[in-house]
Amino acid sequence: MPAFPSDVPCMKPSIARHLALMVLSLMLLGGCGFHLRRSAQLAPALQRLHLDIAGDTALQRQLATALRLSGVTLEDQGGPGIATLRIPENAFSTQALTLTGFARVSEYSLHYDVRFEVIGPDGGLLIPLQSIHMERSFTFDQTQVIGSAGQQQQIKRSLVDDMTQAILMRLQAQGHGAVAPSAATSTAGYR
Repeated sequence: MPAFPSDVPCMKPSIARHLALMVLSLMLLGGCGFHLRRSAQLAPALQRLHLDIAGDTALQRQLATALRLSGVTLEDQGGPGIATLRIPENAFSTQALTLTGFARVSEYSLHYDVRFEVIGPDGGLLIPLQSIHMERSFTFDQTQVIGSAGQQQQIKRSLVDDMTQAILMRLQAQGHGAVAPSAATSTAGYR
């Protein structure tokens, strides 16, 4: 029996090399922590859900997509038998971090704050009001104003993606009984 795939008479050396590279690439991706995001498995009480989100609509779009992928039926209006994910705070803010010698800002921190709660289909509180805080720092170059605006928009999109996943994880934890009232003011900071 041949010891290497290239020793197999019907396999060309270039195919064997490509196969070895693919296997090595897959092993490296798995080893570095890369995993595809999966849909969340939510409790039966959250299978029909109304979204009540204040502020930026990007989070509403992302959450709606993620919830649908998780098998949730989104309702336009709340009512009996329909849970409500209420997000009264959904806001970005910017803070100057460093100044140059000419009193110009050279580094900013972009903050994203969201507070949410879930009201169950029976009108009772399923998940008490919780806060999630995320932030990213970025440099600002006066000569690249257009590039900096694009960079800030890209960071905002990334924060919305991360916030969507953080909310889904908390909704999923509720289904497993892991969300307790004492976790109501927990924060998660990301840089």
